[in-house]
Amino acid sequence: MLTTEQKLLCALCHLGVFVGIPIVAPLVVLVVSNDLFVKQQAKEALAFQIGIIVAGFIGFLTLIFLIGFFIVLAAGIAGVVLPIVAVVKISDGIDYSYPVTGNFVRSNF
Repeated sequence: MLTTEQKLLCALCHLGVFVGIPIVAPLVVLVVSNDLFVKQQAKEALAFQIGIIVAGFIGFLTLIFLIGFFIVLAAGIAGVVLPIVAVVKISDGIDYSYPVTGNFVRSNF
């Protein structure tokens, strides 16, 4: 069972993108928190948000080709929907892992 503090810190990590601090929020929580569950969620949120930024940059660079539009669109939709899904799962007490970056972070970091 997750405590309220754990849920709030995890929500801050995942929703930092909506506040305008997408990389800073998970980094601050990663440094400040002592809880292993919160640190794992902060690592996953950080990796996901960096991945979304990189995907958006690659999509922007390839906008001259038609595929860049689809990359930017997919990155935008994923960057909005998946953090909301993560917060809903965390608030229900379920350990959430992002579809693309989650397994990589859990196995390597």
